[in-house]
Amino acid sequence: MGSRAPRGSRGFRLLTPLALCASVLLWLPGPGAAAAQEGPVRLEAISVLPVEGPESNQPSGLFVHNDTLFTVSDKHDDIIFRIELREDAAVFVPHVRFDPPRPFGVFRLDLEGITRDDDGSFYLASEGAFAILKVDADGKKASWVTTSLRDVGASAGLFQTRGGYLEGITLMARDRFLVTAERQPCGLIEVDMSPVQRIVEIANHGETNSYTGLHREAENVYILQRSDATIRKTIRYLDVDSPSTLWSFAHIVNDPEYLYQHEQFGAKTAEGLAMDQDRVYVILDNNNDARRMYPTDYRPLLLIMKRPG
Repeated sequence: MGSRAPRGSRGFRLLTPLALCASVLLWLPGPGAAAAQEGPVRLEAISVLPVEGPESNQPSGLFVHNDTLFTVSDKHDDIIFRIELREDAAVFVPHVRFDPPRPFGVFRLDLEGITRDDDGSFYLASEGAFAILKVDADGKKASWVTTSLRDVGASAGLFQTRGGYLEGITLMARDRFLVTAERQPCGLIEVDMSPVQRIVEIANHGETNSYTGLHREAENVYILQRSDATIRKTIRYLDVDSPSTLWSFAHIVNDPEYLYQHEQFGAKTAEGLAMDQDRVYVILDNNNDARRMYPTDYRPLLLIMKRPG
């Protein structure tokens, strides 16, 4: 994917230390922001599996490679997990352990998103550091890919709400990443690391949604929208008014079988998105809440759904 030039007179340039130059484009949702379809496509559930793993397991982020799902937990700063799919559960198994460098003043990395390159290296979005961490395939080396994105995001109106910081991540091209600002407001930041850190564009999509996961295929970007339990497929992903297709899993997470007791984060607690040729995977982080029908069951859930044709 080539470099995107700033569009229109609304773009402006920011200069920050460490040679970080930014071309920022702000987009706010307007009355024309709507999907190019009559209604969302309802995703069909193949299975819904309880997630078993370490204590205080709070899955956040999802990636699939060669039929294997990988994830991180925002309560475990030094482990990448793979998910073993069994008939009655999705089991977290430590895949890579690593020793993360901690930026000054950052107590907890709060890992929130995961992606992978063709060399097998993992890239993790850290909400605590507002930055992207690279972990080699064998876990022997971990290093920061970016400096903190907090100031440049805040300059576009993002990162205004505690707990609504960096969340999803996907690889757009080699050394080029797209990350989400989660909520209040939600938005997207595209950053190119070759040859130096450069913010390509920033999109502020306003207060109405919550972006918690990303997946890219060719020119298409899929955005996990937690607040309404949908996945938005778009080509012009930085433009909230661009035509898009919506897939919905709201009917699944709102089924009484899968609802959690409290609604501080809504009934829809989706935190990670992955896809392969046949399936759509969404993982839920229930923040250690119990299910309403099963008050002793505090496990998160993994949704495995049929991918629309």
